[in-house]
Amino acid sequence: MSKISLPLESLNAVLDGGVEDGSNVLILADLVVDKMKFGSSLINYRLGEEDNIVYFINNKIPIYAKKGIANYEEKEDKIAFIDGFSSTIGKEPKSEYVVDSKLTDNKSTYIEESMEVVKEAINDMEGWGSSLIIDSVDSWVGHWDALEEFLEGVKPELESTNTVGYYLFPNLGFAEENGNNLERLVDMFDYVIHLKGIERKGITLKYVEVKKPQVEEKIPFDITPRGLVTYIPKILVTGPYNAGKSTAVKTMSDTSVSVDRLGTTVSLDHGKVEKRGIMTDVFGTPGQERFDWAMDFLGQSIFGAFLMVDSRNPRYDRLRDMYESLEDQEVPTIVLANFQNKEDALPPETIEEELGIETVGVDALHGDNVDEALDKLFDKILDKHSWYYT
Repeated sequence: MSKISLPLESLNAVLDGGVEDGSNVLILADLVVDKMKFGSSLINYRLGEEDNIVYFINNKIPIYAKKGIANYEEKEDKIAFIDGFSSTIGKEPKSEYVVDSKLTDNKSTYIEESMEVVKEAINDMEGWGSSLIIDSVDSWVGHWDALEEFLEGVKPELESTNTVGYYLFPNLGFAEENGNNLERLVDMFDYVIHLKGIERKGITLKYVEVKKPQVEEKIPFDITPRGLVTYIPKILVTGPYNAGKSTAVKTMSDTSVSVDRLGTTVSLDHGKVEKRGIMTDVFGTPGQERFDWAMDFLGQSIFGAFLMVDSRNPRYDRLRDMYESLEDQEVPTIVLANFQNKEDALPPETIEEELGIETVGVDALHGDNVDEALDKLFDKILDKHSWYYT
């Protein structure tokens, strides 16, 4: 069997490339995570990988689901909709594949008919590699025997057509200690991917926990209009006056804004960075001491920091003062030794030896080593991943 990648690079890494084709995959989403947006991201990603999609919908009519599919008109011939909802509300179905039973009547009968329609749609894909998406399994809660029969019934079709089945399911209070319900769900599926969310530093952080196979690593993520990314909420760029902080924020960011007066930042720089499948917001603070309140304010909710220094005039005492508050909060920090293109710049090794903080030499204006510094800080932050789930 081959591995089928998922729309999050870090998740594929812990799963050795993705999930095996022919698998049934449960996407268990806590209520703070929008499972429908996750589902749309999954569909758009697999369409981009040239999959065919069998999209089973039982909580709305298909026309509303189409809105979440990027460039739907261009991909229409690769998507087969199964309408499992129109019959329930007495509306005339317009899809090629329809479940005639009403969801509000006998659930076991409805699930059994759904299985037969799904098998038909998968087989009509003529053996191409496909993805089956069932976007609302929550209506089947409690009908565990029928769900298990459904999974066992579609399994041969998945395996013979190189198809993966994805089942989106809200976590309706199935905590680990709740016992048999969650345990039985986990046992039914080949993979169980739990989308979780917690409050940290005033921010709702989302992360993935792989429950089956059991994987210890937790993967932070967010859902963007372009799909799923590993998400680090805030990175701070700070340092003494005139060290090049605004330039660094602008250089490392895909988009940025800066508020300044007479060439000196008196408010905040803000940039958005998306690299290596990781997204973050970067904030730069003014360097003058009278604006230390900005650093103190941001420092309460940041997850990593760059201390920017002019390599020609390091101002070590000021740097040590600024680092102290970051160290107190255990913020992963790297020093950026700027102006390495100047002849009188101290080498980063000298600055690192003096400060005792990992230092990367950069030329912020021209971008030299800026991406490398970002990679190093990303790794430091993600290595300290316990803030996401403890």
